[in-house]
Amino acid sequence: MKIVELVLNESPVAGVEAVALVEEPAIEQDFYAFNAQKYYFETYNDYPQAAKDAAAMGIKRNEALGNPCATQVGKVRAQQLVNGEKLSLDTIRRMRSFLIRQKDNYDLAKQRRDYDACGYISYLLWGGEPALPWAEKKLRQAGEEFNTPLSIKEIDSDYSFKNIEHEIFKHIFAEEFDLEVGTLPTYVNEQRKLIGALMEPNKLIKRYDEENDEEYFVYFSEETIAQLAEKFMKDGKIHATNIEHDGIPLDGVSLIETWVVEEPEHDKTNLYNQQYTKGTWVGMYKIDNEDIWRKVKAKEIKGFSIEGLFAEILKTN
Repeated sequence: MKIVELVLNESPVAGVEAVALVEEPAIEQDFYAFNAQKYYFETYNDYPQAAKDAAAMGIKRNEALGNPCATQVGKVRAQQLVNGEKLSLDTIRRMRSFLIRQKDNYDLAKQRRDYDACGYISYLLWGGEPALPWAEKKLRQAGEEFNTPLSIKEIDSDYSFKNIEHEIFKHIFAEEFDLEVGTLPTYVNEQRKLIGALMEPNKLIKRYDEENDEEYFVYFSEETIAQLAEKFMKDGKIHATNIEHDGIPLDGVSLIETWVVEEPEHDKTNLYNQQYTKGTWVGMYKIDNEDIWRKVKAKEIKGFSIEGLFAEILKTN
């Protein structure tokens, strides 16, 4: 497989020309919508070893079958648990919600001893049975109260969610059941800011060579990314944005902060439940454009993708 390193050459027109808002970021890193409510960004990784073991077993069983079970979210969640990564309260709420809703499918698979059933594997990927009491404990410690597990029965027939006390739960249930429930919680709406990785060092990005009819990979080194980030600012390209690389400049989308991660464990991104590798170029955008913010909420755009002119260095492998 051909691998090409992209670098910055001495041409004055070389470098990053614009940042596109896209549905499928090439670096596979979604940005994160947030506001200043600090509790939302508190993170925890003290989940029990049994939950890690369950996730590892789920990954193993799923891989043996060709990974047919669970959404990408579930697969990512399993990797987070196995790696001991920190989870935000929002993620823990989602974990609790999923484990409650899928418990019947998991129990049915156990009764049938069908350990290859997706209902069984998916449940393991989210931490399995040990994860639920841990999730409820963390939520209670955060000040949330509930006596019995939430279930679909708690959603009123008119989908008004009157039986669910917390606004965050209303949002999660609406999202997971694909229902409308008014506006999103204020922690998404208030500041209309997005934070995410613009470039990640040594990340292999798949490309297709039409002339030779072959797939290949490109990547940027840590040094090149630092050079590109600096040149981008010097060239005054901070307002150069578009949708899906369509070349049409956007109004009301402003880069308000940007930096290259130097110490991942102490980087500012940790405040927003994000942690990137050393050398990652991060951007924070303010969205004043109503149509763009609607697309963000609808998940029609999920991340950033850079575009520009770069020199190529073919690597042997």
